[in-house]
Amino acid sequence: MNKIKTTLFLVLALICTTSVSALDISVNDYDPRPAEAGKAVNVWFKIDNPSNDAEDNIFVEIIPKDGLKLTPGEPSRKSVGIISARGSQVVQFRLLVEDNAFKGSHVIETRLSRGISAELKRDLTIEVTDKDFKNVNLEVGDIESDPSRIKPDDENVKLEVTIQNLGDGKAQGVKAELIGLPEGITLSESYSGSSLLGNIEADSTSQATFYIDVDKTTQPKEHQATIKTTYKFKPDEEEDDYEFEEVEIPLKIAVKAVPIFNITKAELSQEILKAGDRDIRLRITVQNIGEEEGESVRIKAYGKTEQPFSFDKSSDFIAPLLEPGDEGQGTLEFKIDDEANLQKYYLDIELKTVVNDDVLTYAEKIPITVSKAKPNNPWRAVSIGVVLIAAFIGWRVYRRRKAKKKPEAKKVESSYGESYLKKISKGKK
Repeated sequence: MNKIKTTLFLVLALICTTSVSALDISVNDYDPRPAEAGKAVNVWFKIDNPSNDAEDNIFVEIIPKDGLKLTPGEPSRKSVGIISARGSQVVQFRLLVEDNAFKGSHVIETRLSRGISAELKRDLTIEVTDKDFKNVNLEVGDIESDPSRIKPDDENVKLEVTIQNLGDGKAQGVKAELIGLPEGITLSESYSGSSLLGNIEADSTSQATFYIDVDKTTQPKEHQATIKTTYKFKPDEEEDDYEFEEVEIPLKIAVKAVPIFNITKAELSQEILKAGDRDIRLRITVQNIGEEEGESVRIKAYGKTEQPFSFDKSSDFIAPLLEPGDEGQGTLEFKIDDEANLQKYYLDIELKTVVNDDVLTYAEKIPITVSKAKPNNPWRAVSIGVVLIAAFIGWRVYRRRKAKKKPEAKKVESSYGESYLKKISKGKK
């Protein structure tokens, strides 16, 4: 019986040991960084569970060494709680760096356990500097964007990120570069992905500006990115030696859930468009492919001076409300100029909706092809011929009438002439 109990105890101990051994512990962060002699430092330990099973009843214990000690009232052993499968937990301890602590790496012994058994030991370190050391601590402060509500399918979104120096040293020649963008968010091609900030004094700030594009399929959530900063600083103001540092700062980019509209169908009232056509109807089907409903959805066409379209009805109301996945339709009416070039045109379409009293607009394009010229009118040639014939006949009649009304030559008689003729007549007799 005793052998059975002993065997069972060993099996249970082995299971516990194996399970805890699968965990891992590391220093997640500490503040200030580096820690300073004579001051307190907050240290965050991260416990990772890479297994496919959740872990519970986990405890972490620390034993500071080399000039580190727990602050008064701070327990050396804390409960981690439950760690989900392939998850992690973070536990904070507050330590005090002694006045005479040396500059360099200081060891903190850590122990992971389930209950009181299955112990896993790790020696971790933090950096400590002396009292006269000047350090730079760059962090992200405020983040502002234009537009203020970042949504899928946005382009050239302006990010203004405030970089603050929480240290007591001056960062010189600071350069910030936006890297590590998540899938669906890219740097805008028209702008640089880096920003020169100059010098940032202790307890001062500077602003970095970046431009990003958000893909239409980007999931609405808080996305993680990184700002890589490079700078130089003087640890000791009395010395001329500089240190160069490269520090990566996490950046959160919040993409909001909004309605996203997509034109799924555009139908014309006639298959072939000709120059001079009138009363053309364009029926447009719009679908909300986003994750938020849109109110007062409207559609509007914007004509261009270089395009041969004139609108009798340039806008239409789609629906009072379009839920995600819903469709709506609107109809536009236009005509084509008589002298339109035979080519494909791209009609600018604006989709507009209201979300939480904010007006959102989306730009789309619809191809419109004018494939035939305006046909000639045969009656026009006949009319011209009739007019010409009538004009010719009128001209002839006019000439004849003018000829008939021409005055005859008048006979001029004089007494002298008459006497002379009479004399001649008598002489012949």
